[in-house]
Order: sequence, then C-alpha cells, then structure tokens
Amino acid sequence: MKLEQTANKHVLIIGAAVIDMIVHVNQLPKTGEDIYGKHVETMVGGCAYNVQQVINHFGINHDLFVPVGIGPHAHIIRTHLEKQQIPIILEDTSKDNGWNISFVEPDGERTFLTIPGLETEWRHEWFQCIHLADYDYIYLSGYELEGTSGEVLIQEIMQNKANHAKIIFDPGPRIAYLNKAVLETILTANTIVHCNLSELKELMSVKTVEEGATFLYQKTKEAVVITMGAEGCFYLDKDRSGIIPAKSVKVVDTIGAGDSHTGAFISGLAQGLTLEEACQLGNRTSEKIVQQSGCNLANIL
Repeated sequence: MKLEQTANKHVLIIGAAVIDMIVHVNQLPKTGEDIYGKHVETMVGGCAYNVQQVINHFGINHDLFVPVGIGPHAHIIRTHLEKQQIPIILEDTSKDNGWNISFVEPDGERTFLTIPGLETEWRHEWFQCIHLADYDYIYLSGYELEGTSGEVLIQEIMQNKANHAKIIFDPGPRIAYLNKAVLETILTANTIVHCNLSELKELMSVKTVEEGATFLYQKTKEAVVITMGAEGCFYLDKDRSGIIPAKSVKVVDTIGAGDSHTGAFISGLAQGLTLEEACQLGNRTSEKIVQQSGCNLANIL
C-alpha cells in the first residue's frame, strides 16, 4: 500500500541498525537454569531500521541516519543495506555494530538481551554527514539518548533542526536509564511522543493512560500517542482525544510492533493525514507485523 502523495515532507530517522537473533522459548530461564530454545531467524533490526522499512514502504521521502562500523555485525548490516539500496550516510571504522537476542515466549511477548556497539556512541563529528535543517520530521529513539550520546544528539538537534520541524520521540523500554536533563529537553522541543503504556507510566508516574497522556501533553504541547497492544492506541491533542481500537489477530511475536506503528504513524503525518487517521494506519500496520516472526516487512506489506 502506497499513500497518496498529498504532501512533500522529508523525514530523518536517527538511531541504530543492529543484528537481531530471534529465539523462541517456552519460558524465560531462571538464574542458574539451563533451558532449550529454538533459533528462528537472524536478521538486521534495530528501531531506526524497522521504522525506515515502514516509511520506505509507504513511499515517504526520508533518510536513514545510522552508524555502520567495522566487524562481523557491521559487515552483515552494510551488505544488507546495500542490497536494499539504502544509502549508508554514516560510516565509522572504530567499532562493530551491536546485536541482541530476542527471546519470544508462547504468548508472543519478547525480552531482549542486548550487546551494544557503535550505535550507542554518538559523536558531534558524525553530524557533518547530514543537514538537519532539511527535515520536517525527525524520528528519535530513547535507546540513543543514554549516556553521553544523549547530550550529543540533543545539542545537535536543538541547534540545527528547522524551527518548524517536529521530533517524533519513542522513549523505548530503557527510559529509566535516560539522563533527566536530556529527557526534559526532548520533551519540550516541539516533540510528539509515541510510546506504549508501560513507557508512559515510567515517564509520568501515573496509573491511567488518560491521566498520563494529559500530563505529557501539558509538558510537550504536542500530540501524544500511546499504543496499548490488543486494545489499540490512545491519542490526545489540544482539542481531541480517543481510542483507535485494534482488530483481534493471532499474535506470533511482538518484535517490531511498536516500531511499525511509529513508522506508519509518521508516514501518515508526512502525507497530511489527521492524527486519528495516522493512528489508524499505525494500527493496521502493527496488526500485520505481530502475525509473523520478527519485524520482516517484506513478508507482509
């Protein structure tokens, strides 16, 4: 499905491309325990790469800004990006890219064990490869905001993005590890927050989605979108809010479900859809993703 070309927005996707090893387990191991698992697939993943796949599918003008290093994992990523004809904007030969094991339980829930690499060490000189003022939407994941990388990214984005540009921020599951000053800056920088319910509760220390989204909107003054799994997603803006329900589908695993929703949501906004319509597009896309193993968009979109 391609969106009708009603706008000419330019999207920058900042983040990581890593190696995902997907392993199915009956249950997660306990300390000292030895369990069997089934290796399902090893593939290129990472939040930014997953988001790019969706945005590219919908034909949106975009650039993928991820570091590609040197080493066995970087070689796989470089070869894969070249095969897909995705321009490699940022190369750095100081380190290999990271990888992770995604443990998937029978209900489809996934748990990650991540070995970080080059993608967690953002540097000011990398931004000489890009002109931030060219973009209307900038996707940013919380994974890249940990440690000194967060300070680098925030400084570069805040100083060099266009005044009208909106940041689409996905906090990610490691939100508790983010520097509070960095987080405060990103939330007050013309930022649309797109997160799941557990991330919202971590951000705002609240019990309900409505309360959390309201508090978050009071800080960002921009739309807030909260994905809620099988219940769909909740949206809130200045003068409207509501729930976009999800269809009931058989869940194989949830790897990439949030990323695919974010990518479709950004695609909708970039093509002039309303907030509600962009959320609906996100729902339809993530519903397809969870029905197959891994975030392999080529199989379903």
